[in-house]
Amino acid sequence: MKKWMIGVFWGILLLPNLVWPAVSPFMETENTENRTMAELPPLTRENFTEYPALVEDYINDHAAFRSQLLSLNAGINLGVFHSVDNPEVILGKDGWYFYNGGSSVADYRGQNLYSEEELEEIAQAVERARLYFESQGIEFAVILAPNKEEVYSEYMPDWYTRLSEITRYDQMEGCLREKTEVPVIAPLSYFLENRERLWYFKTDTHWNEAGGFVAGQMLVDALGGQAVSLDQVVIPYDYRGPGDLALLFHMPECFLEDYFCTVNGYYDQVKVETVDPVGDGMVIRTSAPEAPDERRVAFYRDSFATVMMDKISRYFKKMDFYHWQGFDPVYLEENPPDVVVYEVVEREFERVIEDMNKLVPQSFDPAQ
Repeated sequence: MKKWMIGVFWGILLLPNLVWPAVSPFMETENTENRTMAELPPLTRENFTEYPALVEDYINDHAAFRSQLLSLNAGINLGVFHSVDNPEVILGKDGWYFYNGGSSVADYRGQNLYSEEELEEIAQAVERARLYFESQGIEFAVILAPNKEEVYSEYMPDWYTRLSEITRYDQMEGCLREKTEVPVIAPLSYFLENRERLWYFKTDTHWNEAGGFVAGQMLVDALGGQAVSLDQVVIPYDYRGPGDLALLFHMPECFLEDYFCTVNGYYDQVKVETVDPVGDGMVIRTSAPEAPDERRVAFYRDSFATVMMDKISRYFKKMDFYHWQGFDPVYLEENPPDVVVYEVVEREFERVIEDMNKLVPQSFDPAQ
């Protein structure tokens, strides 16, 4: 009897791995977890003590039926317990999900407001950048992307109460408008006042193409270009797959309700050539000879600018998109821009001063 039970036990452990090679071609095997999966490391003298833990990480990340089992677990949590099993995801109302990482919740609740001294320091750093670029004959503008929690606060769980009527977004926008001469693109008010369209994905942290298009047209207008209104384009919505928040907790397809949109009718005749010189998406260069605006724009960005690229690249003849994690000041020397745009999402406001110091040489003295 004992041998039979041991045999059953080992059979249960080994069966998934024996079956997996035969069924894996028909199963979902793509990495959707927005992280790098563990690799099987070679055994060396340096990693001898931690090698068992490294192997365990590899086994966990590459276990047979991993994705399917995680999805099943997520479905049980959603359907039975009305919860998600990832602490970085907030289950909101009516199929909306929000981000619990970084400062998102603190931003929403207003519990991390800036002091006057901090706002003054930020304003000085941004104005210093403007003065530097002005000395080089370059325009400078700032785009402030609001957190999704700010735009769709009505779908946040009721227990996430607000401690202040103002947020760091309000403070940042007011500070830059009042204490600098930098054009500030802050679309939060527009999103709040125009609720007939979806501006953000329900299962993703980012704005959709409509939201990015609005910010792009505000930028064009701030730079003295010819912006168009949403009435001049067509924006259909359609079903989309899971966003980054849904992927974080392996949401099953049957629970998914999300929509993407496309902006049609905006310089559709303009051909855009896109080049990724490094090959990792950190630097994207576009060229559009038929675009109406002759200026070259350097766009220092985070992930919110991704859905802006297609349309804004149809307006400016040359654009260089630099992800903040892959930016090198030498890029601006190699490809001198007419305009530098700085885009940052609210939950990343902590790095504004650091980013300004990346953009501006330490040797620059605005007083001279």
